Amino acid sequence: MDVDEGSYHSKQLSVAAQSTSSVVSVYATALEVCESVYGEHPISHDALERFYESSASIYENPLVTTTSRTMLADILRFSRQLSVVDIPRPLAVIYSFFRLRVPDHLNSPWLHALRAWTEIDDVSESESFDGHRKTIVEHTLHILVFPNLHTDTGKAQFSRSNESLSSPPVHPIHPSLPIPGTSLTVPSPFHFELRILTRFSFNEQGRITHHRDFWDVKDVMGLLPGVSLAQWIGTRITARGLSYASRMWLRNSAANEADLDIKGLESGYATEYAQSTRKELQSPTESL
Repeated sequence: MDVDEGSYHSKQLSVAAQSTSSVVSVYATALEVCESVYGEHPISHDALERFYESSASIYENPLVTTTSRTMLADILRFSRQLSVVDIPRPLAVIYSFFRLRVPDHLNSPWLHALRAWTEIDDVSESESFDGHRKTIVEHTLHILVFPNLHTDTGKAQFSRSNESLSSPPVHPIHPSLPIPGTSLTVPSPFHFELRILTRFSFNEQGRITHHRDFWDVKDVMGLLPGVSLAQWIGTRITARGLSYASRMWLRNSAANEADLDIKGLESGYATEYAQSTRKELQSPTESL
């Protein structure tokens, strides 16, 4: 009896350990893929074959839809190139134009034009009865133009995995522009943020069967200069207008209902008065 109970408990512990290992693996895969799509972290073709199911509808967002792992690998390489854009030195361009060897001191970029990276905000997971898992990652895509002109006004943050201070971030937490001649800084107009909701579907083997990104239209429009302020003003004016229209409509409806009630009462009183008058006229006639 003790042997059976011991084997039963060992099986339970084994199943629990496998489930925990699967959750950790799925979690790590989701984070690595998000940082590869929208960040600077490269991902190899072998990793794609390991992460994605071969017969799956691979990836889609509001702009693109891929149908194979090869197509996804090409897009990931292209997005990684766009995440780091540097302007070469003019003399290095001349050397390259004439197919001459560029000196080592000219290989460094003349100006860093653009940096893009993603910041993970939250991760939620669920499991269905057939062993399939769904993972939703909320993250923010940061796009910083002319990063060398900015300073970081952010403070050190605590790590999510442990409660010790995390290592210094590679990218600025709150990039801002310094005011020349002073110690003051202002929020940078060259820092753009796009909130993204990424949904992964995993099969029993822990491979991705579907990967889709959702962008909010409001957040996408907010990337354009001045649109965020216009949205802030316009949405509040629209809400106040709808609230006023709703109150006027309800007030008119209530007034119409009151008029109908009054007319109903008046018609009721008129009917009763006519009936009583008819009875009074009929009673003297009957007495005669």
